[in-house]
Amino acid sequence: MADKSAYSIAVIGCGAMGSGIIGSLVSKGALPPERIIGVDTDPGRLQALTDLGSATATDAAAAVGAAETVLLAIKPQVLDDVLAEIAAAVGGRLVVSIAAGVPIARYEHALGRETPIIRVMPNVLCSVGEAAAAYSSNAACTADHVELVRSLLDAMGSAVAVEEKLMDAVTGLSGSGPAFVAVFAEALIDGGVAAGLPRAQAAGLAAQTILGVGRWLKETGASPAQLKDMVTSPGGTTIAGIRALEDGGLRSATIEAVVTATERSRELGS
Repeated sequence: MADKSAYSIAVIGCGAMGSGIIGSLVSKGALPPERIIGVDTDPGRLQALTDLGSATATDAAAAVGAAETVLLAIKPQVLDDVLAEIAAAVGGRLVVSIAAGVPIARYEHALGRETPIIRVMPNVLCSVGEAAAAYSSNAACTADHVELVRSLLDAMGSAVAVEEKLMDAVTGLSGSGPAFVAVFAEALIDGGVAAGLPRAQAAGLAAQTILGVGRWLKETGASPAQLKDMVTSPGGTTIAGIRALEDGGLRSATIEAVVTATERSRELGS
């Protein structure tokens, strides 16, 4: 690993997010597997990357020194230790991080303000190429740095540039959002079972319904209210169900879930 350009990217942390990002980049053809090196202190997490054809390592500093770009896919709780470990090896390389809640200033303090840093919030749906992501860069980043990260994120789903002060809100909405939608999907399935459907059929219908709603909203650009009104007829089944959702506080609970997750993101970064 002496040649710093031996790899296009070193991914530090190969848990669910790190391995999901690597798998998505490879499956979408954004990067060949041999141009990626994955780093984790748990060798058991690296076997899947070896099977994929990517290099692996347990020495983060050595991997950083062999790559053009660094992706930190680690928890905020271990970030300071990892930054201290790789600081001497970064040497002006682009550093991208998905650590929830951690401000760019914290990376600049550890790595220097001259280090190009891009803070990213993807979500776990990168594993199926449907991530919703946002990113924010520091002053040391060039247009090429930003374009590189945008193109990689677009290969995993879709991405938008936001002001850094909005990244915690992104974390609360799209970062935590898959879990919120999964809870709703589980409830839909249980509702179908309660109404008499076999669980497998209820699960398939719920998954397709959620997929279809997402696609309709994205492709039409219309509001959720417009879709609701299309389905809801006077005195019909849908308005009866919506009354039940409103009585149960679904709308308020969802808003509070996003706001609470946003506040927790701020706490993690402090």
